[in-house]
Amino acid sequence: MNRFSDIDCSFKKLTPVYGFRSEKLVTIEKALEPIQSQIANLPYYIQIAKNHCHYPSEHGLTRDESASIYIYTMEWGEQSLYRLLNQALRNENRQLLKVWFPYLKLFDTALNKLPTVKEVVWRGITADIGKDFTKNQIITWWSISSCSLSVNVIKGFLGNKRNSTMFLIEALNGKKVSAYTEYESEDEIILRLGTEFRVKSNALDHPNGSYVVHLIETDQEHNQTSTLVSSINQMQLTTNQISSKAKLNKWKQDAITVAGGHGEGRRLDQLSGPLGIFIDKKKNIFIADFNNHRIVKWEYNAYEGQIIAGGKGEGDRMNQLRCPTDVVVNQKNHSIIIADYGNKRVIQWMNQNQQILIDNIDCYGLAIDKHGFLYVSDCEKNEVRRWKMGEYNNEGIIVAGANGYGNQLDYPTFIFVDEEQSVYVTEWFNHRVMKWRKDAKEGIVVAGGNGEGRKLDQLSSPKEVIVDDLGQIYVADGGNDRVMRWCEGKEKGEIVVGENRRHSTFFLSTIINTFSGRRNQPNQLKRPTGLSFDDEGNLYVADYRNHRIEEFGIVL
Repeated sequence: MNRFSDIDCSFKKLTPVYGFRSEKLVTIEKALEPIQSQIANLPYYIQIAKNHCHYPSEHGLTRDESASIYIYTMEWGEQSLYRLLNQALRNENRQLLKVWFPYLKLFDTALNKLPTVKEVVWRGITADIGKDFTKNQIITWWSISSCSLSVNVIKGFLGNKRNSTMFLIEALNGKKVSAYTEYESEDEIILRLGTEFRVKSNALDHPNGSYVVHLIETDQEHNQTSTLVSSINQMQLTTNQISSKAKLNKWKQDAITVAGGHGEGRRLDQLSGPLGIFIDKKKNIFIADFNNHRIVKWEYNAYEGQIIAGGKGEGDRMNQLRCPTDVVVNQKNHSIIIADYGNKRVIQWMNQNQQILIDNIDCYGLAIDKHGFLYVSDCEKNEVRRWKMGEYNNEGIIVAGANGYGNQLDYPTFIFVDEEQSVYVTEWFNHRVMKWRKDAKEGIVVAGGNGEGRKLDQLSSPKEVIVDDLGQIYVADGGNDRVMRWCEGKEKGEIVVGENRRHSTFFLSTIINTFSGRRNQPNQLKRPTGLSFDDEGNLYVADYRNHRIEEFGIVL
């Protein structure tokens, strides 16, 4: 396969998203950093692209912008960048695209500076899919489409193979990239991701079993919703949209232990009662190691963690912690903000320097929104307050909880803030999750709220809550040893992982675990607390009583 024949034949209807447009423009090294684990020797290919790209550019492209086009056209086998990118663009799991957003922003910016071409262009594939296209059918190619102005280029790739399909395309918004590619003689034209077409007529078939399909690009100025490609961060779907259009993610039921798992203890390969967790873009895991009075950073695939805060014994000195419950990372300055629960303070660690941000507060959960505001739950005052980052010499603003019907909380613990600044709060004693929309005077119950229990409309001492980009609510149902998913407006949730009491690899170990109270198999949890997703959609759970962090791989 090459990029001219990298064609989606499935006719899938995908959720349109376009969040990469709001990304900041960065260097190509930074743009591709989130996907470095997917491509071996990626820095080497980046350097080739920067050395050989078309620069200076008569169209005003920077070297990084020009290199973003060049590296897209490079071929180095199954891990070629264009192959992995287009696979993600065609995948129903839109969360897989998030790691590509910085690169898509750079690539899209580069294309914007190039001339727009209204020409007949060609593509081809060595498969007899032509019969699947019918007159006036509307189709969308969700990935980036490489075409050529020369039919001979496409014929050269197809060779003399029978049962192939050629596409004759009347392009309206093609981008001429031939001068910026590794192979200038291919006369390459790129059609943007999410381009929509109308089939001009039924496919023309030839005696050797091949087809020619005539496509006309639709007018994107008048049909923008069909041509936009994907925004995980900006799109909030209603419950009806979720049930009718979006695919509900599933995860493997046997987890991989990615931190701890060597019994309870203080060694660097051990944890003791992990609570809140934070996953950064490099899949580093930051863990509030509650009983060890420390914050541990566990790098991706590492055998042991490293202590980055506390670890000096339980205490109230500036270099000590006492029962930390949650941790978040301020991505702007790479500082670590900790809910130092036992010392009643929120403290910041940056380059081994400590600063108390908020004092005399029964802090439990933390969150930072996209605007840089810090949210803290106070489990004794039964409220959540918000502070502007860097301005802590005030009492903050109450954004959830207070007195009065509809506003009461009972021991709020973990919190989550979505893109619209709605605040989700788990209540330990009320066994429910509450949601406060921005500036709302009272909250609504979005999960649980039917008393403590094991039924699908109940929770038991819930801990961390997170919300995905489709608005689905995930709760660590601590007392029930499971993670639940709730769609807002639904009366019942569903079990995502955990609560596996009988299934195990070995029947004997199941009997032993059941009667001993141990629930430490790969498909079991015991008092789950912290939750987080990585950029690929894998689910991480802090397994409190098993003293480990579990990764449940997403099922694609």
